[in-house]
Amino acid sequence: MCGRYNLLDSDSVRELLEGLGLEVQGKRLPDRYNIAPTEQVPVVVKAQGETGLEPMRWWLTPAWAKAPDTRYSMFNARSETLATSPAFKPSLHHQRCIFPLSSFIEWRKEGAIKQPYLVEYQGGAMAVAGLWSHWQGLETEFYSCTMITTAAVTGFEPFHHRQPAYLSTTEALAWLNPDVEGRKLLHLLRPQLPQPLRIRAIDPAVNSARNKTGLAFLAREEMCVD
Repeated sequence: MCGRYNLLDSDSVRELLEGLGLEVQGKRLPDRYNIAPTEQVPVVVKAQGETGLEPMRWWLTPAWAKAPDTRYSMFNARSETLATSPAFKPSLHHQRCIFPLSSFIEWRKEGAIKQPYLVEYQGGAMAVAGLWSHWQGLETEFYSCTMITTAAVTGFEPFHHRQPAYLSTTEALAWLNPDVEGRKLLHLLRPQLPQPLRIRAIDPAVNSARNKTGLAFLAREEMCVD
C-alpha cells in the first residue's frame, strides 16, 4: 500500500522524467511533501504521440461513475485484479500513467504507536505504475489517477504486505505506450526492487496530512532492503 509520498525537485527526479521523454530543462518542479490521497498530483502520461506531466486527482473516479465517491479506497489498485475490476479494467486498456516519486511513507506498529518510515531508493527516483481516468458530469469534469501496488518483496514485509508497483525506466516506457493493450503488460507488475531501498524512521508529525513543511529524521539506524 502507498498512501503518502514525496516528490522533490532533484537531479534524480529530473533524470527519471527526461528518461520518460519529458523536457524539464529550465523548468522548476515544486517540492511536494506528504502528498495524500484526493490531492492533485503530477503523473506522466502519453497520448497522441506526446508525453506530458499532467495534474490529476489522486483517487480514481471511473468514467462510468454517476458521481465522485470516496466511500471506497481508490487511490491504490491491486495489480492482481486490474484485468477483472470494473473500476480499473477500462483504464488498464489504454489509460496508463507513471507516478514519479522521490520517496514514500509507510507505517509500522511499534508498541502502542504507529511509527512512520521514509522509504526511498538508495540512488535515484522511483517510477511507479498507475492508471488514469477522465470523468465528466453535467457541470464539471476532471482527471483522476490511482497508484498500482503488488505483493511486497520479502524484505519489505515487516512494514507492509503490499508495495508500490516499481518499474525500471525501460519498463515504465513500455507501460506508458498507449498502442499496447494493457493485458499484455501485466507481467511488468511484479514484486521487485529495481534499486535497493533505504528506510529511515521519521517524526510522527507526518501522520497529519496537513503537515507539508518537510521531514524530520529520528536518530535511529537506517535499514536497507535489496
